[in-house]
Amino acid sequence: MTTSSRVRNSWPRLPVLVVVLAVSLIAAACASNSSTNAAPSQEPSGEEGTKVEFDPANFVDPTLDTNPYHPLSPGTQWVYGGTTLVGDREVPHEIIVTVTDVIRMIDDVPAVAMLGESTDSGEVAQVGMDYMALDKDDNVWILGGYTEEYEGGEYTNTESAWLGTAEGQRVGVLVPGEVTMETPRWFIAGAPDEAPSIGEPVEVAASVCVQFDCFEEVHIIQEGEVGAPDNEHKYYAPGVGVVNNVPLDASLHQDRFELLNFLQLTPEGIDEVSQTVLDLEAHAGETAADVFGSTPESTRAN
Repeated sequence: MTTSSRVRNSWPRLPVLVVVLAVSLIAAACASNSSTNAAPSQEPSGEEGTKVEFDPANFVDPTLDTNPYHPLSPGTQWVYGGTTLVGDREVPHEIIVTVTDVIRMIDDVPAVAMLGESTDSGEVAQVGMDYMALDKDDNVWILGGYTEEYEGGEYTNTESAWLGTAEGQRVGVLVPGEVTMETPRWFIAGAPDEAPSIGEPVEVAASVCVQFDCFEEVHIIQEGEVGAPDNEHKYYAPGVGVVNNVPLDASLHQDRFELLNFLQLTPEGIDEVSQTVLDLEAHAGETAADVFGSTPESTRAN
């Protein structure tokens, strides 16, 4: 957007794509630490982080929306504004991320599609979706995604396409149900041709102000790839999700953005974004037939 997601992969896989707005970024953070027990895990933490066992029987309807740090209620929409690097030039971009009501079964697990739409300097740059799942421990998982790139308003290529654990891909937890300062590094996801992505807490009770509002009890999470974990700091606020993204040394495009608006779409708005996802999936059946061509069609939750 992912959200994405994930936005030039802002979660880090989520598209959370981008649409222009010249904004001045305002961010302030101060923090206090928490020291309760870490969330349970299935494997010890190492360079790739703690891996939670992927058990389809442990998943629930994602639209139950029980992780406050990553809302999954259909119709939830985030608008972000900031800057990105195109070549060596910093340009404005905007990201619009929306939870649709499109449900895709991936490895026998229901996952809800999050649509990401992004523009750089006023032109559509990426459109895509990430598929988010929810387990009984309130962990939000990323189980797949699809991203198209655009130039001059026209489709140019498919940047990524993957679903579940096929072809050696590894799924993982994007946002744990519980995070404390003692939570070890965790494994987010990994495809055969990509370095796995990981997350770890930096602060868990921060105060932060962005253009949209000020927030308390914010989780600041460092996300990045194994071997280069210092890609970005994501600021997750309870009840809202990501409110700020600050790039670090390993960030290729130095994406910097903050929350400008947070809203709930009308039923008509949900219809529109969900149809966009269904249209993208149809196109994915052509551009990424090896991934989407033979899979069952998605359905709408409502």
